[in-house]
Amino acid sequence: MLVIIYFLSLYAFGVKSVLYVRTMRPLDFGFYLIGMIATIWYYRKHVKGGMLHLWEGLTICYVINTVAALLTGWFLLLFVTQIDPSTFTQYIADLKAFQISDKAAFVKQFNEEAFNQQLAKTEATRPADLIWDELLKKSLMTVFPALIISLIFRKQDYSVINP
Repeated sequence: MLVIIYFLSLYAFGVKSVLYVRTMRPLDFGFYLIGMIATIWYYRKHVKGGMLHLWEGLTICYVINTVAALLTGWFLLLFVTQIDPSTFTQYIADLKAFQISDKAAFVKQFNEEAFNQQLAKTEATRPADLIWDELLKKSLMTVFPALIISLIFRKQDYSVINP
């Protein structure tokens, strides 16, 4: 819910393109991290009696991340199809402008044909692709933070191993 409120507040304050990757939009991952930390803390303290295995922590982090990314993605899809379709049009235009401005570096690393394919792929983007985009980006961003959070909150009972 915090991510959706954050998105709507950016939209209300007139941020030029609230969906664009290079604006303040990726900062919403902080809300995902807060949710992961709060859930793991609560789970360890109240459900597991102060103990938490590393794998439990990782699982909780990935479940929180996946559910939040899917809900956010569906909200974005509904927003750009029902409330303000111009937001998606602006997103595609900004993304194409960024790709064209970075054309020299892209062509240097790959080639002209790959650049044209990437540009065509951007032009063919549909609003439904926002769900997968959100899910994939947030999943990649979660790998290291989930591991670190799980390691910090990990606490096992070693008396079982060493009687």
